[in-house]
Amino acid sequence: MSTITQVATLAGVSKATVSRVLSGVTPVKEETRARVLAAIETLSYSPNQAARSLASNKTYTIGLVASRIDTAYYGPAASGVERALRGGDRHVIIASGNGSLEGEREAVDFLIKRQVDALVLVTNFLSEEEVAQINERCPVFVLNQQFPGGEGHSIAFDNFAGGEMATQYLIDKGHQKIATVTGPLWKHDAYQRYLGCQKALQNADLPLHCQYEGNFSANSGMTQMASILALKDRPTAIFFANDIMAMGALHVCAEQGIKVPDDIAIIGFDDLDMSKYYAPSITTIKLPLYDMAEAAAYLLLNTIYATKHPIKHIFSPEFRCSPVGVIIIFC
Repeated sequence: MSTITQVATLAGVSKATVSRVLSGVTPVKEETRARVLAAIETLSYSPNQAARSLASNKTYTIGLVASRIDTAYYGPAASGVERALRGGDRHVIIASGNGSLEGEREAVDFLIKRQVDALVLVTNFLSEEEVAQINERCPVFVLNQQFPGGEGHSIAFDNFAGGEMATQYLIDKGHQKIATVTGPLWKHDAYQRYLGCQKALQNADLPLHCQYEGNFSANSGMTQMASILALKDRPTAIFFANDIMAMGALHVCAEQGIKVPDDIAIIGFDDLDMSKYYAPSITTIKLPLYDMAEAAAYLLLNTIYATKHPIKHIFSPEFRCSPVGVIIIFC
């Protein structure tokens, strides 16, 4: 088995330089780094992880908690985080919250007990206050979320602008009776999308026709759509706070023979891959979930391990118009 001394000798550098290349903590000249990596490959050198951890008081392991790992939303987020961290030579342990608050809590405790250096949370049920409490036990990094004391630990998305953009699109299409089905309004992203919707209506001097609160699930989209279709005075367009609820609404419309967008326009909020294959085709405002997840991972690497990855801290909504239809799904 080769040693770090042999790598240093072959590369013509000190053992400390080899360690800096392996850790990625301190910048090394590209020419020197290339020589070290070539020597590592030639000698098939594998660093002793246990010794590395003892020397740095770190495990070089990150915990990732996803509310679920079997959905179109959380999958890309987990994939973006995992790929970026693996590229930074960090091990990732993924734990699922199984779609419940208690499950998310158990996943957090499981990972902290394994002495991860930090956590990336892509959760749905943990409150901002509880995330702040977890951050006191282990550094927490989030995307499209906020929590008290988490300044510098989050990658943000302009949900307000997205909600305003989606609603404005409907207004520009001539709709004046616009309803909304929000996500849970205690969540920052859902509340900001709702405020953006209200802002667009206020600017157009239009009232909000009606408002229902969902929970981001397809079932809640189906339930609220059924309630809306039962109204005597129906809206002509509905802004859903995510596309999973919008898809549930489309299912109800199909069951009741309601044509979208001819009879009623449905607007969501997601741009999930599956939305591209819906009929009628879906206009979407893109939330770049994978890119945001990568950015959160790079932010973690810079903060915990002092690396120097360039980071985009705030992402903006991006309008992508379908060639047919007046359905918007917003990610």
